[in-house]
Amino acid sequence: MSGELPDVARHLHDGVLQELAVARIQLGRALAAPGPLPRELGTDLKLMLDRQIADLRHLISGSAQPTPPQPDLPSALAATAENLQSATGIHISVESRTAPRGRWAGNDLVAYRIVREALHNTARHSGARHAGVTVAVRRDRLVCVVSDDGRFAPATARPHFGLTSMYAQARKAGGYLAVQSRGTGTFVTLSLPRNPVPEGEVPR
Repeated sequence: MSGELPDVARHLHDGVLQELAVARIQLGRALAAPGPLPRELGTDLKLMLDRQIADLRHLISGSAQPTPPQPDLPSALAATAENLQSATGIHISVESRTAPRGRWAGNDLVAYRIVREALHNTARHSGARHAGVTVAVRRDRLVCVVSDDGRFAPATARPHFGLTSMYAQARKAGGYLAVQSRGTGTFVTLSLPRNPVPEGEVPR
C-alpha cells in the first residue's frame, strides 16, 4: 500500500476505528477485573458512540472533518493522552514548547492527526507501560516526538494502514516522518513546516 490514502478511508481509520479499538481495550480491562462492569464504563462507551455517530453523519453529508474541540494543538494532544491513559493504563506525558496557545495554526491539525495515530499504535500494539509526547517549534519547523517503552518493530511488521497514512500525510504537508524501534522502545519523529507548503513548491 503506498501513496495518499483516500479521505474517507483516513477519516474512518483515524476516527471510528481508533475509538473502537480503544473501547475494546477499555472493555477488555473491565472484563478482566473481578466484579460487575462499572457504570462509568457504560457512560464512557455511550459518549464514544455519540461522538462517532456525529462524525459519521458529517462524513455522509460531505462536511469537512471537524477540528478537535480543544482550542489548540497542545490541549488536543493532552486530551488524547488523558483519554488513552484512562482507557489503557499506560502512563502518557505531554510536553509542549509551542507558542502561541489558544488557536490552531499552520500544520497543527496535520501534526495532531499523526501524533494521535502514533499514540493509538502504542496503545494497541506495543505493550508499553509508559509513553511520552514532546512538541516544539524549531525555527520554521514544528517537531513532534512520540516515544514509548514497548515492543513495536516497524521494520518487521506487516503493512499497517495507520502507519502508511502517517507517512503520506507528513509527505503531503511537506515534512517527513521517521520511526525507529530499539527492541525495548519506539521513537516516532515528525517534522513539518510550521506553515503549509504551497502546492507545487518543494519544501526546504
